This record gives sequence, C-alpha cells and structure tokens, in this order.
Amino acid sequence: MILNVFNLGSAPPNTVAQVAEPYGGCVFIVDPEEPDAVALLPVLEELGTVVIANTLEACVELLADVTPRGVVVFDERSIRLAAELAEHYDLPGVSPKAAQWLCDKSAQRERLNACGVGDVRSVSMTGGEVPAEIPLPAVVKPSAGAGSEDTFIVRTREEFDAVAAELNPARAYVVEHYIEGADAPLGSWLADYVSVESAVDAAGTVRHIGITGRLPLARPARETGLVFPVKPDAELEESLLGLAEATISALEFRAGLAHTEIKIGAAGPVVIELNGRLGGGLHRLMPQAGGVEPVSVAVALATGEPVPDGFPEPTQHALHYYVQPPCEATAVLELPTPRVVKTAPGVFKADRTARPGASVDWRQGSTSRVYDVWLAADSLPELASYQAGLDELLERTIRWESA
Repeated sequence: MILNVFNLGSAPPNTVAQVAEPYGGCVFIVDPEEPDAVALLPVLEELGTVVIANTLEACVELLADVTPRGVVVFDERSIRLAAELAEHYDLPGVSPKAAQWLCDKSAQRERLNACGVGDVRSVSMTGGEVPAEIPLPAVVKPSAGAGSEDTFIVRTREEFDAVAAELNPARAYVVEHYIEGADAPLGSWLADYVSVESAVDAAGTVRHIGITGRLPLARPARETGLVFPVKPDAELEESLLGLAEATISALEFRAGLAHTEIKIGAAGPVVIELNGRLGGGLHRLMPQAGGVEPVSVAVALATGEPVPDGFPEPTQHALHYYVQPPCEATAVLELPTPRVVKTAPGVFKADRTARPGASVDWRQGSTSRVYDVWLAADSLPELASYQAGLDELLERTIRWESA
C-alpha cells in the first residue's frame, strides 16, 4: 500500500487514492492537530484506510498489519514524518536530515550557501527579536510556510521595522537579501521568477518535466498565478535546469518530485527555495497541457521505480489564476458564479473558494484568494489575451468592502 502523510496540499486525495490502487490502495495518515485535514476525514475514509497519528511511533503501531510500498507527501508540514516513515520501513525517500533542509527555509539557505549554490545573505528572526543588521533590500518570510503567507518585500530599514512590528512573535522568520529581477526575461506579462519541475529517483537521477512561469506578484508579495509550460531562450533554460539540478543535489533530495523556485536576477538565476513536493496547481496544469500526470510519477518514484527516460512534450499552455483580494479589502461582497466565469474565452474550470460576504485578509497569502480559475491555449500570446479578457470580466463582477 501507499502511505500518504496527508494535509491539504498540491494533490487531491481522490487522485492519490486512484493512483495508489495498483499498489494495494492508500493509507491516509492524518495529524489530529491539523483541523483542515481532520475536516476531510469522512472523504478520506471513503477513499482508503485512515490512520490518525502524528508521530513515528504511533504510526508504526497503527500500521502493524500494513506492508507499505511507498510514502508520498504533497505539503511541507508532512515532510518530516514522511521521511521518518520511509527510513523506518527502508523505503525510498529523503532522509530526516534532508527533510530538515526542506522544511526550514533558514536551514535550507544555509545549506545552499555552504554548498556553493548561490551566496544569498540571510538572517533568522525568532521570538519577536528584531535583528540589528539585515540585508537590504530584503524579503521577509516564515521559516516554515507556503502560499505567500506573511511574506513581504522591504527596501529600507524603516519599512522592515514597520513589518517586523506586525509579525507573529511566536513564529520564526527568515530575512533574505532580495534579488532584483531581470527586465521581462519571459515577456511583459510574466514575472521574473519561475519554478523548475523535476522528477528524482532513489538513486538521485534527475529528469526535468518542464518550467513553470508566474504572473506578477500582488502586493506585498502574493502569488497570482502559474503558467505551464514556459520556454525561455536556450541559454537561460540551460542555466535554470542546471541550477535546479545543483539545488536538488545539495539538498540530497530523492524519490519524488522537486519544485525548485528560481529568481531570474539581473546578474543571472538565483535559487529562491526548493519545495520537496509537487507544486500547487500542477496536478491539473500538467495534464491539461498534454504533458505528464504528476501524481502518478510521484507515487511511482516513491516505490523505487527509476525516473523515466523522458516525458511527453506538452501540446498546450495552461494557467492557474488566483483571484487575490486587494490589501485594503476586508470582505468580498459580490462574486460571479462559476458558470459566468467559464464564459470567458479559454477558461476550462472555475472554483469559487469564498462566498459573497466572506471576510478576506491579504496577510493569509494565497489561502485568502476568492477564486481559482483555470485557462488553456495553444500559445502563450493567446493565453495572455485570455487572461486579459478574464481580468475585464472579474473587474466588472467582483465587489470588495474596504476598511
């Protein structure tokens, strides 16, 4: 059976359960202290076996009658326990030491700098203690977190002090030197950073699936969308793929999908961070683009299968668009129905993630978005035009309440 250390993440549980069927089914391991995961227990129980535990010892006791064939994870918070389970059952996976680098952005940056994969100045901030010296300009983000939550870009000490005063004193943060981007390296409608999507087997062999572009950030540093695939010029593509592979090697990542975020800086590409799991939204973007089904690849790698020699060439380009609230908004008063949103050219799916009247808070990052909209086109210029048309529709049909 396949063990999925489960939390809300980048792969829906029904897809994981379906892919796990040839391996004897799926066991969902749910942390009783994660309310979002606990809320899905009725769904998970319909899809497979459920174990409620958050320590290795408890898992092993409850899995006494199970013979695991692989361990998969699709969110950051579950990586450490997944690594411990893989080590205990002698299954492919990252080591507990490597899991620490994947789950702690401060530790990851220290490791990358030590291995010569970049030289980005950074300082840690814990317990509400404000460091005396910081690299400026800087990006401030949680040491453990995802989805642009509590993430800020500051250019002066005064801006930093104002941001620091509002941060959660019980949370650890990393303050890193902000890399100024190159001028429109992928075209005027895309941002200056990407992620490289890679498959890595237990032996450390790497095959790159493709490169995902980003839409420009919403204030202060919130993601607004992903585009898969994008095709940089040959020289830049070679640099991006080589940097991703060096990052995977430095962090000793194995037996899974790596999502390596890279800033295309004015002086060349620089690693932002590596996420040791499938990137958000790609479970739908990749198949829609006509490429690979990534959850199947992740499960196969977790069972020890070698990385494929190659992957299908995508035939389309797909966009996952996040509708983020403005920073001044406190609630969303009006939202179009999914049926209305799907009248926009290029839209093949629309998921409303909030109801009219719901409160919104930009500090929650991507989790406070009010819509997920999915578009596809035969070319990137066509996709850009579809996004512009969607923006016009949303501008007419969404109404916010501001403070």
